[in-house]
Amino acid sequence: MPNTEAGEEPPTPRLSPISDAAAAYRLVYGRVDALIRGRAEVAELTVPACPAWTIRQAVAHLAGLAQDIVSLNMENKGADSWTQAQVDRLDGHGIDELLDLWGQVIDPVTTMLALAPQGSACQLVFDALTHEHDIRGALSEPGSRTGDLTFEVALGFSTTMADQFIRQAGLPALQLITPTIGSVQLGDPHSTRGQVALNISDFEALRAQGGRRSIRQLLALPWHGDPTNLLPAFTHLLSAFTNHGIRPPNNDLLE
Repeated sequence: MPNTEAGEEPPTPRLSPISDAAAAYRLVYGRVDALIRGRAEVAELTVPACPAWTIRQAVAHLAGLAQDIVSLNMENKGADSWTQAQVDRLDGHGIDELLDLWGQVIDPVTTMLALAPQGSACQLVFDALTHEHDIRGALSEPGSRTGDLTFEVALGFSTTMADQFIRQAGLPALQLITPTIGSVQLGDPHSTRGQVALNISDFEALRAQGGRRSIRQLLALPWHGDPTNLLPAFTHLLSAFTNHGIRPPNNDLLE
C-alpha cells in the first residue's frame, strides 16, 4: 500500500476479492493439515485460546463448518449452538479423519464462495486463520504470522467490520497500521470523540480483533492516544463475528 501523503487521511479498509478469499482458505487448510496430520498424540491437548476445546474439537469445528456451508446449514450461523453442533456431530473422529473430511469439501466450499457475499467469504478466512493460530498456540509452534494472502483477507474483513461498528457506535476513530494492510482509517476521523493510532504486527491485529487478547493486553498495546473509549470495538463487535459478539479472555493469552 502506498504511503499516505502528509495531511491526507488514510484510506478506509476494504474487503478482498472472493477469488483471494478462496485461495486464502485453501492456504489455511494446507497449513493446518501439514501441522497436525499424523499427530494423534496431540488430539486431546487443550487449546488455550478456546479452553473449552481440544485440538481435535477445534479441527472438528473447522471441518463441520465447511460441511455446513456445503449443505447450506446456515440458519443459525455464528450462534454458539451452531458451532457446538459441528463439534458434537464429528465427535469420535480422530484428527486425520477430520482433516480428510475437511479436505473432501474444500473444492465445494471454494466453489460456493464464488456465489457468496464478499463479506461472508472473507469472514470464513478470518475464522479459519484464527483457529489455525489457536491450534498453533496449543502446540507452542508459531508460524505464518505475516506477509501472506491469509492475513490480507482476514484483516480486510475484521477492519471493515470494525470500521462499520466504530462509526455506528460513535466511538473514537482509529488509524490502524500493520505490515500487510498498511495504514487504514477505522471510524470517522472528524468524530468529536477523538482519534487514536495503533501500529502493530499482522498477527497481533488478528488476535486483538479476534477476541484473543484480555482487556489488560489490549490496553498494553502501543497506542498513540487514549484507547479507553475505543475498547468496545475490540470487545463487543456485535454480530460482526458471532451472534453474541467478541468475548476477550479474562486472563492474558501469551503466544
